Amino acid sequence: MKTYIVGGAVRDRLLGLPVADRDHVVVGATPDAMVALGYQPVGKDFPVFLHPKTHEEYALARTERKSGHGYKGFKVYAAPEVTLEEDLRRRDLTINAMAEDAAGALVDPYGGQRDLAAKIFRHVSEAFAEDPVRILRLARFAARFTDFVVAPETNALMRQMVDNGEIDALVPERVWQEIARGLMEAQPSRMFQVLRDCGALARLFPEIDRLFGVPQPPQHHPEIDAGVHVMLVVDWAARQGMSLPVRFAALTHDLGKGVTPPELWPRHHGHEARSVELVRALSERIRVPADCRDLAVAVARDHGNAHRALELRPGTVVELLERVDAFRRPERFEAFLQACECDFRGRPGYEDKPFPEPDYLRQALQAAQTIDAAEVARSVEPARIREAIFQARTRAVAASRSQGAHWEHFPHQADMGVRGIGPTLAAAFEQTALAMTAVVTDPSGVAANEAVDIRCEAPDDELLLVDWLNALILEMAARRMLFGRFEVRLDGHHLHATAWGEPVDLDKHRPAVEIKGATYTELRVRKNDAGQWLAQCVVDV
Repeated sequence: MKTYIVGGAVRDRLLGLPVADRDHVVVGATPDAMVALGYQPVGKDFPVFLHPKTHEEYALARTERKSGHGYKGFKVYAAPEVTLEEDLRRRDLTINAMAEDAAGALVDPYGGQRDLAAKIFRHVSEAFAEDPVRILRLARFAARFTDFVVAPETNALMRQMVDNGEIDALVPERVWQEIARGLMEAQPSRMFQVLRDCGALARLFPEIDRLFGVPQPPQHHPEIDAGVHVMLVVDWAARQGMSLPVRFAALTHDLGKGVTPPELWPRHHGHEARSVELVRALSERIRVPADCRDLAVAVARDHGNAHRALELRPGTVVELLERVDAFRRPERFEAFLQACECDFRGRPGYEDKPFPEPDYLRQALQAAQTIDAAEVARSVEPARIREAIFQARTRAVAASRSQGAHWEHFPHQADMGVRGIGPTLAAAFEQTALAMTAVVTDPSGVAANEAVDIRCEAPDDELLLVDWLNALILEMAARRMLFGRFEVRLDGHHLHATAWGEPVDLDKHRPAVEIKGATYTELRVRKNDAGQWLAQCVVDV
């Protein structure tokens, strides 16, 4: 009887990597002999034993013969006459088909050491084709050993297995097990690239496969291709050491783009809702655990809202917090924000760009959590409890949003400079409007009795500021109103705002001057040294 260390332990030692687990093969023994030596039998499908002291696994040398369809259709033969070379021959890759004897001598009958040096994944024998799980295992190894390549003959064999339908015999639980392990490796995108190269991705994950070749707007996605984007996103998640649920959400957040009608490309309006349905279907098909599925659904549905968080109304922010269950499950809300940031970063040139939206949403949650829901409930009728809590949270978020925001005047000859400063561009625009009202009267003395919607757009932020202020001036003149409260939403260079105010009352407001228009003089829209937005210009009075 001889024992050998085999498989991954030998491979990793030769690569200079830490060896976590050691598997052993025993040649020349029977099950009865192993039990007599104190080994504990644990194998279900073939003879495996636990060492009486180390509890490491020792398997009897065996051969396998295909007897049916799928990865369980094998007949196992384990007997004292099975040689080590025969046992190694049934293994998947040459780099996993090496052994060490008790003296540390290497046994390498199939060139595993040579392929390690050349960084090649190569199948040991044609028996590779008998087990479709080996396609997933090889793809997973590609995500771990990121500088290895698949031998052309091995890729051809895998493609043949796909074409023959062998891949379709995989049970859902095993597919998820291998994919989950691959997602937790160093570069998950390589797993999906291997699967795509042999055609397995289209059979196992058509929702992901059809993303490749689908264009996105280049102004937002320099990488253009939706499939490339998703791979960049999941690799970013891996580099940040994110959890499995975050990585799965990163992988599936944009599935809806794969079913956008080509005539609508490169825009993907409504892809979030389509993504939700596809995530649910994929999760059910491969038995994705609930924590991964639920986070992926939330990210697919609301990642766009997270990216626009700074421009959302306070009430819409509270609705988002409720929808992602942030109040009851703040730890999952944090995972949601992590996945959304991976989406933002997974684009060329976006790795170091400012992305304040997650911090703003964290701040919004903290503000909303200051509301004592029980106290609010006691103060209103039962039918109004939900709405009262929502409104209280909305007010708290609105108050937190304006923290640090303020307006200023600066002199400019006979006219007046107006400047707004805020944590977001929208907040700075709101403060500049307040500064303009303050040229005429005290904004705090203007009642918010009437709401006026204002929309405008311009080629850039500076021109948009001037258009916004002039639109307000026009409404003030046409309606003979003053405005003291503003809420601005920005979508790129499209502005949609609401201004609240009341008709001019000469006795109450005592208007000092009349504003004729906003000008391009001293026009600036930028971030200051403190990282806040500044928006200013001179108004003609």
